[in-house]
Amino acid sequence: MDYNEFILEINKYWDLRSKGLKKQANSFLYGFVEYFKENVSVEDEDKIFYQFCHEYLDELKFPGEDLPRRSLPFQITELLHSYFCRECIKNKMPQLRWAYQIYGNGFNPDNSIYNDGSYNILQKAYIHEECDQQTVDFYFNEQINFLWLGQHHFPEACLITREEFDNTVNLIDKILLEKPVEPLLVEEFKYYVNLYNIYFDWHSNGRKGSFYEICEAAGVEFEGIPAIYYKR
Repeated sequence: MDYNEFILEINKYWDLRSKGLKKQANSFLYGFVEYFKENVSVEDEDKIFYQFCHEYLDELKFPGEDLPRRSLPFQITELLHSYFCRECIKNKMPQLRWAYQIYGNGFNPDNSIYNDGSYNILQKAYIHEECDQQTVDFYFNEQINFLWLGQHHFPEACLITREEFDNTVNLIDKILLEKPVEPLLVEEFKYYVNLYNIYFDWHSNGRKGSFYEICEAAGVEFEGIPAIYYKR
């Protein structure tokens, strides 16, 4: 099987989905995946999947939502899994980034080696000599998401420690020294630094005064999530 034959079959699945024939589409895809596993060599598989991921993730061809990661049906992600395990063990780019985009940062190419949770695929993609701009933005955004999570229950509580905050800020500062980053992401980072500094100062001062009013006075926009308490 070559790439054109592979895409022809995958497009049959997407055509069925677009017509609302979900059961038929899934049944067809299950059958195709089993055929692919039994009849396609590893060498051909590598060529097919490399071109598919490039077109699907970098050129944004074919149906797909949930940008920037996009989503694939389970059957295809399962089919791709062995390919990414092979390529990521070899520390290849852009396969490291592609694996992150498909599976997230929890992807582990070999549980027998990386069984302690230490494998960070996006970090490996970032420090790779072939690191690209998409990888930089993904890695930077991962740190922003961590800061977003930490402030999720302000001012009732902070979900990350001061040490975790400082470590994340230091990492972001390092990225900014090493790589160009999209300005909107940089502005978002600056916002969270200001917000966290206000929170930590307010907390260390015994939570005196209104956190919201302090934010407003400092020119930092903040709308907290209402806290709901239940009596037993």
